[in-house]
Amino acid sequence: MGDFGAGAPQDRLGTLLRSIRLDRGMTQEELGAASGMSVRSIRDLERGVSCPRISTLRLLAHTWQLSEAQRAELHRLARAKRDGAGDTRGSGARP
Repeated sequence: MGDFGAGAPQDRLGTLLRSIRLDRGMTQEELGAASGMSVRSIRDLERGVSCPRISTLRLLAHTWQLSEAQRAELHRLARAKRDGAGDTRGSGARP
């Protein structure tokens, strides 16, 4: 897997998910069939539109047979996204 240090957590998470899927030689449709997830859900995760639940991360990690280090990186990036790291909403102009 490549360097995912740049960009906001949601961008890195989506990039990582897409990279793993492509490394496994899977289309979004094939991942959906293998994991039971919808293609729309996979697409949204890869685009950073949604943040995966822990159960979704476990499902993907199991489907892809990820190492513990890879699982930890997915969880770290998802946690950063949930915690709002890189989120600029709420900053800026005052009312």
